[in-house]
This record gives sequence, C-alpha cells and structure tokens, in this order.
Amino acid sequence: MTRPDLTTTAAASREGPPVPGHWLTTARAVMAFQLSRLLTRPRLAMALIGALFPPAVMFAAIRTAPLDRNMAVVMIYALIPEALCVLGLLVTMCPVVADELERGTWIHVAIRPGGRRSLLLGTFAAAVLWTGGVAVTGLLLTLLIAQPTQPIGLAVMFLALIMLSCIGRAALFALPAVILPKRALIASVGVALVVEYLAGFLPAVVNQVTVSLRLRSLLVEWMDWRRELPVEMTLFVDTYSAGVQITAVIILVVVLLAAACFILNRRQFPPSAEN
Repeated sequence: MTRPDLTTTAAASREGPPVPGHWLTTARAVMAFQLSRLLTRPRLAMALIGALFPPAVMFAAIRTAPLDRNMAVVMIYALIPEALCVLGLLVTMCPVVADELERGTWIHVAIRPGGRRSLLLGTFAAAVLWTGGVAVTGLLLTLLIAQPTQPIGLAVMFLALIMLSCIGRAALFALPAVILPKRALIASVGVALVVEYLAGFLPAVVNQVTVSLRLRSLLVEWMDWRRELPVEMTLFVDTYSAGVQITAVIILVVVLLAAACFILNRRQFPPSAEN
C-alpha cells in the first residue's frame, strides 16, 4: 500500500463522529486563528481601502450632482451589500483549502475527527465577520457623506442586507473552494458572475436560488418601492414577504454549507504528487 493510500485510510478511520460540542469548539478555534491571520498590516490596509471606497464614490457623486434619497439608497446597495461584500468574501473565503495545501498542513487537518468540517465552518465564520466589519464601516462612512433623511432606519436596513449578503455569498463561495481549491478564486468569480449576476436577473425559476434576488426583494419591500416599480422591473423581484426572503437565504446557506462539507469530507488531497 502506498503512502497516499495509508494517509487516506488513516483519514477515513480518524474522521469519525466527534464528541458532542467538539465541532463547535474546533470551528471557533479555526475562526479565531483565521481572524488573527487577517489582523496584519497588509490585510488591514486592504480593509481600510475597501471601507473607504463606497464613501469616496458617494462623495464624488454628490459633488457632481445632488442625489435624492432613493438614488442614494440604490448607490449604497450597489456599492456595499453587492460589490464590497462580494469582493471581501472572495479574498477571505476562497483560500479555505488552498492555504492548507500550500503550507502542507492539510494532512494534519484531515486526520483529526471533524477537522475538515471545522476548517470550513471556522473559515466561513471568520470570512463573514471580517467582511461584515469592513462593510459596516463603509456603510457608516457612506451615510455620513450622503446624509439622507431617516439615517437610522437606513442603517438598520443595510445592516440586515449586509449580514444576509455575507452569509449567503460566503456559503456560495465555499463550493468552488472545496471543489477547485487551487483555482478557487477564479472559480468563485465565475460563480458570482454566472449565478448571482446573470441567473439572478433572469425572470425564471433559476433566479429563485440566488442571494441577489432575495436582497433586491428585501430592498424593494423595506423601502416601500413595490407600488412605484415599472411593470418590467417587477420581473426582477420576488413578491413574497420579508420573512420568506430571509428564510430562503438561511435555507440556501444551510444547503450550500452541507454540500461543501459533504464534498470536503470525501475528497482526498495527497500531500505530495504521486509518481
């Protein structure tokens, strides 16, 4: 039996059912480790640039022409829950397996009970917290620049949209991260473009499984724009209540993470190339 075969057998025998609460403890440890890796000067500088980008765009737009409240809300939605959250998650969620393979630590993760699942869920939590923190900072700065009416209500609404965007897109990017770890960033960009921004705008059944449809529908309902939308625009939003939209995102997150864990638990990444 070759060394990779022995590794596979050992991993399969050790990857048994963990003790109750074990996965939560180890996932929390992974989350803390991933967050500590993000607290470096280069990463903090990238986070600062990301947080300053939406207010800078808003400032430039206001200097060009006055914006009414609705236009400011549309700009904030496009800049933060859509653009900033997606970019942040691409950087933090995609290397979930690739980093372990590059550092040669994957074998140590694979032989621990529940190690793969803890790695995925811990990185997921760290990516959501990190990206959410950057997005919230950008939101507060953008609201200070835009100075819309009823800013507290808008802040609460966008906080909910940011949270849903982060957990939904992080779960979505978990799949390419475990299927194509060495090309996870490219694959995730393709998934974001094809699934979220192409299929999400198709007036068909396929857009029902996209996070973008749920976020747009929540924005339209919470801003009370449904009666003002042109008929052709109603094809791109869902008519169900906010509770249904939030539940749909949660179900999508659970399904995507379960699929990613299932795939990761059954994939084998040899520590070295086989001859």
